[in-house]
Amino acid sequence: MIKKHVFPSYVTKLGSSFLSVIPIALVVMVLYFTGKDSAFSLANDISVYGFSKSLLFFLLFALIVALGLGLFSIGVDNSLGRIGKTIGSSLTKKQSVIFIIGITFVLGFLITFAEPDLKILAAEIGINELLLILIISLGVGLFLVLGTLRIIFQWDMRVVFLAAYAVIFILANLAPKVFLAIAFDSGGVTTGPVTIPFILAFGSGIAYTRQGSKQGSDDFGLVAHATMGPITAVILLSIFISASNPSFQLAYQEEMIDINSSFMNYGKSLTDSLKDTSLAIGPLAAFFVLYNVFVLKLSKSDIIKIFVGLLFCYLGLVFFLSAVTTGFKPIAMSIGRALGDSEGFKTAIIIGGLFGCFAVIAEPAVIVLADKIVQVSEGSIKKNSFLFIMALAVALAVILAVIRAYYCFSLLYYIIPGYLLVFLLSFIVPRIYSSMAFDAGTVASGPMAASFTMPFVIGFASSVYSNQLDYSTLIYENAFGVVAMISLLPILVVESTGLYATLKMNALYDKARKQLAMPDDDQIIHFPEVDNI
Repeated sequence: MIKKHVFPSYVTKLGSSFLSVIPIALVVMVLYFTGKDSAFSLANDISVYGFSKSLLFFLLFALIVALGLGLFSIGVDNSLGRIGKTIGSSLTKKQSVIFIIGITFVLGFLITFAEPDLKILAAEIGINELLLILIISLGVGLFLVLGTLRIIFQWDMRVVFLAAYAVIFILANLAPKVFLAIAFDSGGVTTGPVTIPFILAFGSGIAYTRQGSKQGSDDFGLVAHATMGPITAVILLSIFISASNPSFQLAYQEEMIDINSSFMNYGKSLTDSLKDTSLAIGPLAAFFVLYNVFVLKLSKSDIIKIFVGLLFCYLGLVFFLSAVTTGFKPIAMSIGRALGDSEGFKTAIIIGGLFGCFAVIAEPAVIVLADKIVQVSEGSIKKNSFLFIMALAVALAVILAVIRAYYCFSLLYYIIPGYLLVFLLSFIVPRIYSSMAFDAGTVASGPMAASFTMPFVIGFASSVYSNQLDYSTLIYENAFGVVAMISLLPILVVESTGLYATLKMNALYDKARKQLAMPDDDQIIHFPEVDNI
């Protein structure tokens, strides 16, 4: 029997989900009525029973996105989060490091192999889907093992990350130029709505059972390990395969011709999402059943709660991913394409910033991380404040991506100085802030980034380069990279927030010390002796 107080909680989560989608819907509606995009505007829309067809479809998909986000939020704590934390805490009770490494690698591989976001990335870059997913899954598994060992043996996260990114940048110099932005994008896209809640809880479970855990800093950072795996894997893959993809240009042009025809494909998208989400959650659920039988041995009631939560997550992801892919993606690409000229450049910067700002608020994993941060910080970091900071960071990331797409310069001009600053700040701010920062960058680049902000920038770039002979190469080199920027900027912003908080706290301490210091502090006061009774 479900307790009565559960229903208000469900209503609250659904309400928050609908509120998070409203801002981005409003921006799209303003563009629709102002006619910035002739393919998606009131003037050129088809009227059906007195309603504008394209706008009606978009609003319908916005409702489905909100519903999916709400259902996912309801189920994640009792399913993916519970499974991850339970398995993580149980692993450290085993004395065998080999057992821990083996289970962690299998989990990393399973939760990545059928991650829905990976299919979106594979479709957009034209690499063999199975090969790409297999290589990335291996990379995530290996780096998740590295992150687990870091927590168990208490290695300094900053040193581990610095060494890992040093290797990544060395390998980047060997990779084909056209694959560079795609490789960095893959790190953010891979860690999606299934992987992040699980890995966050898995790392928290391991850290909880470790004595001497560094004031909650070990609760974070494991997601960032999972991000480095895909970057390394795709860079290595790109060294051995050709970057040619003659169908790339035609695929994007065809997708942007008729928005209404894209909307009519929702049935197929829904079917694909049912299958893809089953493949994403199914293997993890099966592994958990086996692990519970041989290791955990949870009660039947606990198992039922977990699988009810998985059902909510499953339905939520099906609705969310199908609506975002079919309803939001063609609109984003069409708007971006309409703004791809010298006169629309400034407008593209503003619209891109708004899209980034509002899209991150609708990311399922961002809400999960925000709740986790509030919990670990014991309320000292407010959820709304954290979401506001993330929104500003992602808005700036998309703006910088639009500027790069327009002026055509290498992603490394952003990435190298950005990560140098990241690691510099990581040795200055308290460790808890740098740990949260790396995870914050990862969770911001989820399905909304892959299916909305990235298509917007690609649509913008496709219009800018439409008359260029090396159109496809320019798309690869300059249009991709927005997800990488969305992963980078939140790290810098959260670390800067930590630096500000540290400086502010030190200033308060100094002020308090000065107030306590009195002119007669050096004076010795003699108290009369009292006989012992």
